[in-house]
Amino acid sequence: MLDNAVEWGNRAAENIKGYANFAVQEHQENLAYNEILTNPDVLSDYTLKFFGPEGPHPVYENTSQLETKGYPTQPVAQAQPGQQGSQMPAPPAAAAPQQPENFWGSFNDQMARDPQNAWKILNQAQPGTVQNKLFVME
Repeated sequence: MLDNAVEWGNRAAENIKGYANFAVQEHQENLAYNEILTNPDVLSDYTLKFFGPEGPHPVYENTSQLETKGYPTQPVAQAQPGQQGSQMPAPPAAAAPQQPENFWGSFNDQMARDPQNAWKILNQAQPGTVQNKLFVME
């Protein structure tokens, strides 16, 4: 019985260490988000990397940039006459200003569907919405 108790105590200690490491990592991630959202220089650098040629969602200005390295292109399949509109994604609808409790859910959905336009939802936020989120995260 004593061996079982010692074994249980060792497992509990390992679990607590794991939870503590998780909490430290989450705190560091929250500090990084706070830095990105509150420092305009860091936000600008992050945005430029995210939408830059090497980022996950590159944006190009004209067709000549499509041929440069970093802007992957795919051959466009020949559409059938009746399927012309089916290959293009629907444009994102403009989101109306959200209440704070619904705001982060709609922002999360927008980030999953169309991250290039998620900034539009942030622009429609009430002045204290992001500040309150950062306060809660801390």
